[in-house]
Formats: sequence, C-alpha cells, structure tokens
Amino acid sequence: MTSSNNFLPHLNKHIPKAANNYMLSTYSIIQEAWKRGLSINIRILREASGSIEPYYSISDGIKTHHFSATRGDLVSVEAKELTKNKQTTKEYLLKNNVPTPEGNEFKENISDEEILNYANHIEYPVVVKPIASTGGRGVIANIQNDEELKEALSYVRIKLDSPHIILEKFYEGDDYRLYVLDNQVIGAIKRMRSNVIGNGKDSIKTLIKNKNKKRMQLPSLSNRPIKVDDETRTLLKRKNYTLDSIPDADEVVYLKTKNNVSAGGDSIDVTDQVSENIKSIAIAAANSFPSLPHCGLDMMVNEEEDTGVIIELNSRAHITQHLFPMEGKARDIPKHIIDLYFPDTKDYNQEEANKLYIDYDFIYNACLSRSAAEIYIPKIPSSPIALKRFIISNCDYTDNLGSRVRRIAFNNKVNGYIKPLENGNIAVIIGGNEKHVGTFAKKLKSYIKRLNPAGSIIEKNRTTPIPHGFYIDFNFTTETTNPSAGKNANEVYLSKYSDLKAEYQKLVKKLADYEQKEALMNLTSKQNKQLKKQLKQLETSTSWKLTKPLRNLGKIAKRK
Repeated sequence: MTSSNNFLPHLNKHIPKAANNYMLSTYSIIQEAWKRGLSINIRILREASGSIEPYYSISDGIKTHHFSATRGDLVSVEAKELTKNKQTTKEYLLKNNVPTPEGNEFKENISDEEILNYANHIEYPVVVKPIASTGGRGVIANIQNDEELKEALSYVRIKLDSPHIILEKFYEGDDYRLYVLDNQVIGAIKRMRSNVIGNGKDSIKTLIKNKNKKRMQLPSLSNRPIKVDDETRTLLKRKNYTLDSIPDADEVVYLKTKNNVSAGGDSIDVTDQVSENIKSIAIAAANSFPSLPHCGLDMMVNEEEDTGVIIELNSRAHITQHLFPMEGKARDIPKHIIDLYFPDTKDYNQEEANKLYIDYDFIYNACLSRSAAEIYIPKIPSSPIALKRFIISNCDYTDNLGSRVRRIAFNNKVNGYIKPLENGNIAVIIGGNEKHVGTFAKKLKSYIKRLNPAGSIIEKNRTTPIPHGFYIDFNFTTETTNPSAGKNANEVYLSKYSDLKAEYQKLVKKLADYEQKEALMNLTSKQNKQLKKQLKQLETSTSWKLTKPLRNLGKIAKRK
C-alpha cells in the first residue's frame, strides 16, 4: 500500500466525507480552482436513475467554463457523443489508424448464432461488451470457446438486459488507464485484478479483511472493498482453496477475473514507466476525435513487446485512482485541468492556499436535501492567510455565545468554527486574511471580557487547514489529545461509513423508482381532471341539449 508521503500534500491533509470515492474527482478540481481565487457555482443533482451527478461552473470574472465531473466545455459536444458509443469509438480509431481490437457491433435483433459465427471467424479468445456500459459492467473477457460465449451472451443480453453488444478479439496484456491532456500523458494507472498475497500464517479470509482495512483508508476506495461472492468461491475452488485456506508466503491468490478497481482490484501508478510508444498511441487516440483536449483511455498493453490497443475512451473519466493509487505516486490531474482552462492562474501561492479547504460536506448535503438548487462558493481570502486557535476559559458556553462569535466571524470575513470542549473550555478556530483575523481576535477578546471579566483567552497559531465558512459545531474531533485513539476511531468510522453509503445508494434507487411511479400517477390524475372538465363543458353545451331527444330514443331502443 502506498505511503501517504506519495500523496498530494494539499489533498492528503483533509478530504471531506462527501468528497470520498465518486465525488473525489469533482472536489479535487473545484478545490484547485478555488485555491487560485476563482469563483465557483455548483449543483449536485439526483438523476431519475438514482445516480448522483455534479455540475459546476468556474469563472475568473471574464470567462466562465462549465464542467460535469472532469469534463469541461472545451470538450466538444460532438466528441462527447461519439465517445459514448463503443462502436463509434472503434470506427473513429480505425479510421485514424489507431490500434484497437478487431470487432463488430451486434444489435438486439441479431441472433446469438450469428454472433457465434463471427467469433469463430475472428477466432477465440474474444470479449463481450454491452454497447453503452460504464465501469466495466457486463464486460466479459478472455472467452475461449462457443460454450463460454453462449453463457456470456445469456448473462449480458438476458440477465443484464443489454441485448445490444460488441464482440471483439481479446488482446492479451496489462490493463492500463491513462489520462491524456493537451497532447501529453499526465497519468497512468495499471489495474490488477482483486487479489491477496499470502504470508504463510493468515487465512484468505483474514488476508481479505486486512486488505480491506487498508483500502478503507484511501478516499478513492473507502466504499470499494473486496467482496466475497460466487465468482470468488469458484476461483478459490479451482485451486482447491476455501476462505479458510492459508496460502504460502508471497503466493498471489486472485479473487476476481476482472481488473476493475471498483470490483476490488489494485491501482498502481506507472506514469514514469510508460514507454513513448504507448504514450503516442494514447495521444493519437484522443486526437482522433474533434476537440477532445483531455480524456481518460483504457488500454491493453503488452509490456514485453511495447505494443498496445485502445479498448475505450471516456470524455468524463474519473481521476480518483490517479489521486490516491494503492501503489506508487499520486498525479496532480486537477492542476493540469485548471492550467488548461485558466492558464493565467498558474502562478499562485500554493502554500497559502492550502491553509483552507472547501466544505464539500455542506455543499453536498444542501444540494441533495434541496435546501439549495445551486451553491456559490465565496472566493478564497486574499493573502496573507493566517490560521489561529483561541482557547476560552472561565466562560460557560451558551447558544447566545456561539451565535455572537459566529456573527463576529461573518462580519470580519473569517472562516472556522466554535466548539465547546469536554474540559469546559471553548475552542475557536479561525482562518482568513491576516488583517481580518487580527480584527476578529480583538473583537472576540473584547466580547469575552464584557461577558465575563474573569474569562481569559489563549491565542495560538494553527498549522492544519480548516474549512471555508463558519460553524457552531459539536462534532469536530480536531481537539483530541490522543492521536492513536483518533486513528482507530477513524478506521471504525470509515468502515461504518462505507456500509451506510452502500445502503444509502440502494435507498436512492428505490426513491427514484418511487418518484417515477408518483410522477406517472400525477400525470394520470391531471389527465382525469382534464377529461372531467371537457365532459362538463360538453354536457352544458347547446349541442348536447339539442341531441337529448335522440339519446333518450337510443336508451329506449336498448331496453327493447
């Protein structure tokens, strides 16, 4: 597992809970933009599918760029649409002589028999892919014969309800994810399928548990544990192993067949090891599409022969594994993205800016609770930025005191929080422009003396970053005096957080289904009201009155 020393310092110090995992890509980019003094508006929406998507704009006051996750508006609409479809992507790559596996598209009306014939034409092994899948869902690789292909087609076309597929030649090699920006490869991750390495003492079950603890500590993997399922048990059975088996020291035991990190795979940074030839293939692939200045690419790479093929392009690729790889050095993709969109902001004081961070938890919760449709993030305070810690003693904490200190903070444009401590003291943590912090300190001391002449304040410098805004908070753990206890508590928290997040996603999906049904009911109700209104208008019309004798005759005829 990578040492924290290899991570980006400004991200390693503090990541808000809501910015873990899926949201990490968005958070890291808006944090980079905010540190440069840029203005940001952000919306986080729950889509009809149940997925949660972020949209945001960044402005320097003259120009504004719009983003969805990592994709900015310098990526053309045409490139976005073309790369959504795997077959279209393949056609563009072939047209530009970029190596990609031989394959073909098969729509839902094509029989399995025709697909089997094509597989025999290009020869096994082959790969089956749903035409529009993401995250490797439904992709089945290294299919060796007709029997395996029939099983794969049944699973993808029927069980996953994805009858529209691509079948292509399987390419043997290592699975790479590369990030290309402005004709450069700025990040490369090798993805290894889920595994544990034996030590000659622990069971496979224990090795999985220990590895999951390490995964939980990474913001990029805290909700992506290795899960034991039927596939895992089948692979173990092939080796005559069970979960209770103890593998030899240094023996690698594979637990999945796919390389996806989301399925428990490992992410290893190899940016400095990628050959110029592989880089040139990735850059040529990005340049095959109109106005695609940055994107993520999946490649299969034969390291020994220095060859590779493009498997997939993603104009909205997540960069979480580049920021927090399991092994190797983190890559500052957000810096390169903001450099591309706002080149005039490159020269900023990073050390100063790293003293504060965006409170993404507040933004996330406010948007999803519909407390706010869109949130404007105030600009970072001007330099020099000072961080202070005030400890107030001989003074009881009250709601009025908390509200008054918060008002003083707002009026003086400083950030931070106030927190009553277990020993009866009160902590006030402040950060902002040095002059504003100085004014705040004077007014805080004056207020405490008026409140209680016996009250005293100790002022100290603070070194760790604080969130923007000001809060009255009873939940911060920053003031703990037992770091080791805090670390263990954090591990327990992360474990619980991961479980709760998974349950939350299930509930979100159920809510989306319910909202869809409710919308249909509302539509039906509206239609019924309209029909009743039209019927009433008809019954009061002159034509209705004039035709009454005819209707009565019709009723008499029916009785006969």
